[in-house]
Amino acid sequence: MAPSTTGVLFPTDSAGNRSTGRLAKEVVADALATVDPSAAERVHSIKDWRKGYIEPFTELVRVGVSDPAAWDGVARAALDSLQSRMVGVQEADGQLVETPMKDYLAVVTPTSTPGTETIQGTATPVRELSIPFRGEELTGDLLRARLDRWVAAGVIEPSCADALKLVQDNPDWLSLPGRAMLVLGLGSEMGPARRLLRWGADVLGVDLPSSPAWDRFRAEASTFAGRLHIPTDADGRPGIDLLTQLPELAAWARAAAPAPLTVGSYFYADGGTHVQLSSAADALVVDLLGDNTATALAYLATPMDTFVVPAEVRDAAAAALASRKITDIKRVVGALTRHKLFCRNYPAGQGPAVHDALVPQQGPNYTLAKRVQRWRATTAFADGHTVSVNVAPATDTYSVTKNKILASTYKGAYAFGIEIFEPDTSSALLAALLVHDLHVGRPQVDVQWQHESSGAASGGLWRQPYLPRTALPVAALIGTVKR
Repeated sequence: MAPSTTGVLFPTDSAGNRSTGRLAKEVVADALATVDPSAAERVHSIKDWRKGYIEPFTELVRVGVSDPAAWDGVARAALDSLQSRMVGVQEADGQLVETPMKDYLAVVTPTSTPGTETIQGTATPVRELSIPFRGEELTGDLLRARLDRWVAAGVIEPSCADALKLVQDNPDWLSLPGRAMLVLGLGSEMGPARRLLRWGADVLGVDLPSSPAWDRFRAEASTFAGRLHIPTDADGRPGIDLLTQLPELAAWARAAAPAPLTVGSYFYADGGTHVQLSSAADALVVDLLGDNTATALAYLATPMDTFVVPAEVRDAAAAALASRKITDIKRVVGALTRHKLFCRNYPAGQGPAVHDALVPQQGPNYTLAKRVQRWRATTAFADGHTVSVNVAPATDTYSVTKNKILASTYKGAYAFGIEIFEPDTSSALLAALLVHDLHVGRPQVDVQWQHESSGAASGGLWRQPYLPRTALPVAALIGTVKR
């Protein structure tokens, strides 16, 4: 399929090509320059960006550990750089007209407003939180016991368990009374739509016309208690393209919203398309927040990224490392390889620490796409909006298993105390955390990284003794043998 010439696109380079390779470097350089004037030159000097992107992306987090102004400033500068460079292209009078994404929805008029098909669920609303786990639906005391075991094993943070138990105690929250959920990426394995509909919520579902999600959700209507609202074209066919029909999507969201919207970003795509989607979604949320069509945002953060973790997490990882016997094979291999393998997870010290789980296999486009969402969460928090942003556990989704290296890594991760979740478990857990955040809000914080660390479910990455990048290659080897 030939690439689209209209819609949300990368900027052109000096040769007139829409290259995906330069954008992330330029955005990172612009953001770091706000705290270090020499940073831009340093970033641009990296010759192999595919291998060298990890340190600059990590530095973007490191500069804000103790400086809320730097954390917020980096986020705003990065978003401004991205949305000033990315463009929306539309055809006008036979000509292609480019508009920076930061202005796109303000100046482009939709050609029409899509129609709406509403699927009304017929089931009784579920009024008890349950999370599927290894073939069983955990509720009540069984769920609480599982949460406690996950906390003890370092799989989820105590604040995550506390939030889920609070939702257990308040089952009336599950249907999101007074709110509607706009789900960008209805068919996502990690998305909350299916659970929210069973709980009785109003969901506006967005996915491509070609998505198999439409047939799946129609087939499951008898299990839903809520309503699913779907955008349709002039012939009644479902679906809308976030990249090529963004003005129409914004118009539809305003027309179809039965209540103030929470906009949730759950889409995924390979390579540069993921960046395009994140740029489009960011323009959409800014537009919908502007007139209060949307009053809240929701994001999932990948655990394979860089975060600031509390002192307690650093201490737990240090204690796990100290408990290893001198003859432990990992300690021996670490010493023999000068810690190119089995390097400690955090430097020795006290206080908060930077957890770096970036791996080269993910690449700078995926990392940029996910950071866009975290940057918008940061600015929205600072501007007084309700935001749910939760670190999701590593999950055995199709997008992971189709990559042989990552699939093998996940298969062998158990050897390092890392639990890989099944998609149904993750989506239910994360949907419940969303419910918590929309009713309770995030905690009051001293520095904004604490928003991200609260309620995190890293799957064990944060509290294990070894830096993931130096342990996961061995996990991949173990997984390859198991496969």
